[in-house]
Amino acid sequence: MDINGDKKARQTQQRRQQILEVAKRVFARDGYRRTSIDHIVDDLGVGKGTVYRYFENKKALFLAVFEDGMQKLRHNMRSNVDIVSDPGERIGAAVRTFLKFFDGDKELIEIMMQVRSEFKDYYMAFSRRLYSEYIANIQATLRLGIEMKQFRALDVEKTADAMSDVLNGTLQSFYTKQEPGLLIDKAEAITVLILNGVRRKSADELSCEGEKSND
Repeated sequence: MDINGDKKARQTQQRRQQILEVAKRVFARDGYRRTSIDHIVDDLGVGKGTVYRYFENKKALFLAVFEDGMQKLRHNMRSNVDIVSDPGERIGAAVRTFLKFFDGDKELIEIMMQVRSEFKDYYMAFSRRLYSEYIANIQATLRLGIEMKQFRALDVEKTADAMSDVLNGTLQSFYTKQEPGLLIDKAEAITVLILNGVRRKSADELSCEGEKSND
């Protein structure tokens, strides 16, 4: 085992992560166009050469900040959602995990909006790659719920898209309106809204509806 090699690799990764974290803070605070590498190294307390050792230029660093944040979201969703077996509970876990993650990293919301504005084509291409996995997981949960007769028969593709739109729309609204409070405070309402839309009605509920239609 190359102990020195492993130590150097860890130090390299730690330094790269430190640069990303500081850059995220500066980009979120000052905006992409107003930020320079000089601003970032001032906050880091290192020379410009250190940053350029890891990132070719400002654009590369900016997009790396975005990609790092999105990969952390992906890992967070997998860690907290994939372990849940019940379809209804899995939807609730996904909603809570998504909102809680962005409560803990509001700077990433700002970075996302900036990337979409400054590099729209890149943002769309990257989002499609990430979205395909994300949507596939939602669809799998819906299909499992239908098989287990927890959810009613529905258009899985359209429903998965709608669920994603609800979460992304919540994030967009929170950012645009600069709402006070936490995103996680909306988790229960969103989960109830989704589950009421997909769950299969019980025999009692169907009987009650039948009685009302006969009145």
